[in-house]
Amino acid sequence: MDRTPEPDIFSPSEEAAEYHAMDHSGVNRQFVDELLTGPTGPLVVDLGCGPAGIPIELCQRSTQYEVIATDGEVEMLEIAKREIDIAGCLGQISLNHVQVECMEMYEDGMADTVISNSLLHHLDQPQKGLEVAVRLTRKGGRIFIRDLARPENQEEIEAQVAAYCPEESENGQQLFRQSLHAALTLNEIRNIARGLGIPEDHVQMTSDRHWTIDWCRQT
Repeated sequence: MDRTPEPDIFSPSEEAAEYHAMDHSGVNRQFVDELLTGPTGPLVVDLGCGPAGIPIELCQRSTQYEVIATDGEVEMLEIAKREIDIAGCLGQISLNHVQVECMEMYEDGMADTVISNSLLHHLDQPQKGLEVAVRLTRKGGRIFIRDLARPENQEEIEAQVAAYCPEESENGQQLFRQSLHAALTLNEIRNIARGLGIPEDHVQMTSDRHWTIDWCRQT
């Protein structure tokens, strides 16, 4: 099944509200659990932070982390600001409105760790997001990026929607369905990563629906 970029069915405000209404707490917790099994921070850049669930989860684990959280949608950042305030993390997380394709003002090698969860499938050119992650990571720093893996056919997509979004709204289920259509396969992301110097053994399936890049930059 070929990749199909996400259509603009919902307005940014509708999409942000639907995404925020979905329960990502378990996924966010697991992301941070696995992130913290390796070197992390203290300066972390999150590409495509959405409502900031992962930065909040990380900063609630320790006050040593400073997170620069970026997203291209103002509506997502408005939700993120409220959630960060409620969580008491205003001093650790800074929000930046910027498209990942337009981050030239961010310095090369500025971050100890670059993270991203489910951003690349939103991009028309997913390789651009990974290129930015590599550029922003300092020598010896770490990239930890996770996204959905595209199933082989529509039947598998519907099975995942039924398994992981049974309680979500119809719109929420459709967002997940669109994301699966727009996701990269493991081989596709490995090919992109290899072109940026990331060995394919650092790009692995880490669940039945996610692949993960976990790599420390050597040069």
